[in-house]
Amino acid sequence: MNELIRDHNLAIRLMRDELADYACIARWLSDPRVLECYDGRDRPLSLAGAIEKYSPRTLGADGVTPCLLVLQDEPVGYLQYYPVCDEGKSEYGLAADADADGLYAFDQFIGDPERWNQGLGTRAVSLLVEYLFRHKAARKIVIDPQARNPRALRCYEKCGFRKVKLLPEKELHEGKLEDCWLLEMARTSLLP
Repeated sequence: MNELIRDHNLAIRLMRDELADYACIARWLSDPRVLECYDGRDRPLSLAGAIEKYSPRTLGADGVTPCLLVLQDEPVGYLQYYPVCDEGKSEYGLAADADADGLYAFDQFIGDPERWNQGLGTRAVSLLVEYLFRHKAARKIVIDPQARNPRALRCYEKCGFRKVKLLPEKELHEGKLEDCWLLEMARTSLLP
């Protein structure tokens, strides 16, 4: 199953280069409720679009590790993580001389709106954070949700991320440049 980490009935597994996984992505990223908070309602994704966009990731061609969030063997969401390289630091508003060694970023969404507000996002982020710190030797993890997405911000702060700075007009969403928050979490001495 290519599971990275599990907590009881919730697991994060690698996305596979299989039609079923692409079909999940296409279904989720064509739902206006999901797109309102993720890619934008003006950018629905077809099955062909999902294959085109995500197959390089599943095949390891672009440095992003795509994963599915699985609840009781049913895919319910998407996560991706990636190391932030020196060239990518500016995307997160980090100084050119900031140390990128051990710096990771991620994106995620719960794809089934009927599963929202049940704590799955918090559980998923907590699992991913544990995985990155313990198995990828992450030193720090960053994420940059849109400032207009209070549900995402609450989730990340509940997991221990802290707001570092506002990134004005960072992300184009539905034809408008939206502000984003840079949030970060540093590895603590409590982790082995």
